Amino acid sequence: MSVEDEVAGARAATAGLLEHLDGLDDLTAPSLLPGWSRAHVVAHLAGNARSHVRMLDGCLAGEVVAQYPGAEQGRAAEIEALAADRGAVVAAHREACAELDARWTAMSPEHWEHHVQRLDITPKPARGLVWSRWREVEVHRVDLGAGHTPADWDGGFADRLLTGLLARPDLPPMVVATPDAERRVGRGAGPRVSGSTATLAAWLMGRDGGPLEVAGGALPGIPAWT
Repeated sequence: MSVEDEVAGARAATAGLLEHLDGLDDLTAPSLLPGWSRAHVVAHLAGNARSHVRMLDGCLAGEVVAQYPGAEQGRAAEIEALAADRGAVVAAHREACAELDARWTAMSPEHWEHHVQRLDITPKPARGLVWSRWREVEVHRVDLGAGHTPADWDGGFADRLLTGLLARPDLPPMVVATPDAERRVGRGAGPRVSGSTATLAAWLMGRDGGPLEVAGGALPGIPAWT
């Protein structure tokens, strides 16, 4: 998929999320993520968008800028501070999304090849940020626990998400079966886990996306997705 197509997908996902947030009244309600309210999820998404703005500004200036000042600790502090201001968190997220959209427009093909320093990841070309943001928006919209589920994901998005998750080197051995294909992961024998593409992707990220069928053993434990 081209960067332009990825940007279009990320923009559509963002528009859906913003509309969803406009109709969301209770930000104090717990999200589907342990210890986080819905406000924490929105604050995380806002901080993530801001971090992408920082990295892309670095690309536009020919520099490598760290994703989060203060690394993991700085990110956590930013989330807590913004989540506490429930009257402003949705507006802050909308503003951050608008700024990020403007940076996507400003990036040239050469800029997309400039390396960025994401949190705890070896520097890679900036073009990978678009899919990363698209994924964040879609997954955390589900995490709000406000009616949007993995079943609402576009089929193409869900398939790409699952393909990426199955490439993780830390997965236990198993056969993952969707209605269209079977994929073996890990080394050695393992159970066969079947379900829809979206349900399997959600499960591999530690989310409940719906029922799964397991044959040949117990449902494997999956390492935490970050």
